[in-house]
Amino acid sequence: MKGMKIFKGAVAAVLAATFIVSGNPTSTIEAKASYDAFVDDGVKVEVREVTQALNKKGNVMYKDTGKDVSQDYITLTPGFFAKNVLEVKISSDEKKYKIRNINCSRNLKYNKTATIYDYNNDSVTYRFSFYPMKEKKYNFKFTVNGKEFKVKFNATTPVKKITFGNETLSTKAGMLGSMNSVTDAVKGKVKVQMNKGYSLESIQIGRYKNVTDKDTKNVEPVLYFENFKNGKKLKLSESVQTTREEDKDGEYIENSLYATTIIRVNYVVKGTKGYVDYYLNKIVNYDND
Repeated sequence: MKGMKIFKGAVAAVLAATFIVSGNPTSTIEAKASYDAFVDDGVKVEVREVTQALNKKGNVMYKDTGKDVSQDYITLTPGFFAKNVLEVKISSDEKKYKIRNINCSRNLKYNKTATIYDYNNDSVTYRFSFYPMKEKKYNFKFTVNGKEFKVKFNATTPVKKITFGNETLSTKAGMLGSMNSVTDAVKGKVKVQMNKGYSLESIQIGRYKNVTDKDTKNVEPVLYFENFKNGKKLKLSESVQTTREEDKDGEYIENSLYATTIIRVNYVVKGTKGYVDYYLNKIVNYDND
């Protein structure tokens, strides 16, 4: 697999999305919890940003990103359709499930793409997709049982330029503000420049570690983040993501083709935080030369 160069664009966005889970060892940055809010009269509302991923059977599923959407921006990419980025789950013993008074700019096109009823748990989940017509910031408001909720979207471009080694990574970052590249590079300096009005809060590097459950002995790749200094040389992960599950009915084993390193750029604009992710996928595991 020699001679492979970094390339940009929509490179199988599910590559790095598969098996994204959070881990919180003491040496890493703890991910924020999603936004859970309680409403009067026994109605619970959970609002969260979600991302598409593939489950072990190859089917599309949705994972909570862990972003605190009550405080931080959901980053949209100007000119890109963001599919199912927002999920609202309403739980109510009296079946008070309705979302009312949805209000947002006409320049933020949205669609309630899914309605999922769970009668066993007296809940319903709504998923929303969005398309920003203009590069600006938006508010998406709605009410549940008389209480108003507001989610903030940022459809501008926080990062002016980001480079890895001699390559410039796209600042128009694909699904959910993320960009995927495939590379055969081993290491390179990471340099980030922010657009006017944006402050670089921090850079974090995400890598997967295969973790064995002490009780079941099953193995699952867990994503860990650590702080990183702008301008420093980054060595890409070469760790294959491994999943292994075994029970009385059989055994499931899967090893990834690639090793994934995530460059997360955390930004602040007018006191509100957000982030953009850049995925570097290094092919390290193949059966033929």
